[in-house]
Amino acid sequence: MSHGNLATQKARYRSRCTGTGHQESLAHLQTAPGQEGQDPVPFGGRDQARLEAAVFGRLGGTSDYCAHPAGVARLHPEAGHLTVGIDPRLGPDHSLSRHSLQVLLPTQYTGPEQEGAAEPGGITGLRVLGIDERGLGLGLAGTDARLTLAGPSARKWRVALAEHRTDCRTDDLRPLWDAPELTPFEAAYLARDTTRLKDQDDVAWVASGLLRRIALFHTVTTPYCVRYWQHGLGWKFELVYEHGVPVQHDDLLAHLTHPRWGLALKASRERCACKPCDCDGGAERNCWFSLDAGPGRHGEVGIHFRRSAVGRDLTRTYGRLVAAGAAPEWLGRALPAHHRRLAA
Repeated sequence: MSHGNLATQKARYRSRCTGTGHQESLAHLQTAPGQEGQDPVPFGGRDQARLEAAVFGRLGGTSDYCAHPAGVARLHPEAGHLTVGIDPRLGPDHSLSRHSLQVLLPTQYTGPEQEGAAEPGGITGLRVLGIDERGLGLGLAGTDARLTLAGPSARKWRVALAEHRTDCRTDDLRPLWDAPELTPFEAAYLARDTTRLKDQDDVAWVASGLLRRIALFHTVTTPYCVRYWQHGLGWKFELVYEHGVPVQHDDLLAHLTHPRWGLALKASRERCACKPCDCDGGAERNCWFSLDAGPGRHGEVGIHFRRSAVGRDLTRTYGRLVAAGAAPEWLGRALPAHHRRLAA
């Protein structure tokens, strides 16, 4: 990351974090107003971080195989806005845009009493601001936080939103995403546990920073599967590799914790089973690392790097990734043995 002048270094870092091309990243850094002196992946502010952390948590880090980590193909991060370009599919069978509407947009259950009915579905306070050629515009009620889900055309977003609204009526769910302000139902929910919500807000910068750098799990290292989930006030990741594929965990951690442009976290090695040979008979190997915000601060991230044992049959996994739209070039790097055999 140290080669080239500062502008080239910043463009390279942005490109790897966002999945956009180097030239596009360089052009943005050179021409966007106020970019001079800013970080290549800027921090969005407290409210923006709240919105992005909530979206990151609900996009589905454990849902299914996608063509890109969390189904995010590319990003365009700005100080007060984030554009998230999503994959068309969630695994081989589901639309990622439909899934996004189901897990993100807030609803109120109005049917017969059942467990969990007192909590809103989706993200409390999330609002649909509009649909245009850029994508589905989202915001948090009462704030200037903004996020655009891109990928599908405006027509496809309108159809998907109409279908989701119909599904809500069928499932006794009242849509809340059109209300200009917090509904009384949402406000009452938020008032029930202000301490927990404040703690979540205080660490939202971690999930926001991870979302703004999610492409690193695809560009710097090549696991065929990336899973993540919330763990207390932190996050856990599991990255799974085909046997023989370089894990490159040091490179990934160096990008995530870059001293100038990365997250304010320090990486430490808990256990590492990397070996330069197959002297263990090609057994599965596991490495664990933790990223910590420092004494007195929350915001831990744990990453488990798991390399499959030699000979493990990933034919079904390969097929699911192909069906999800994974690029052949990437499949050739992430699953080289299976790609050579199955793509012939």
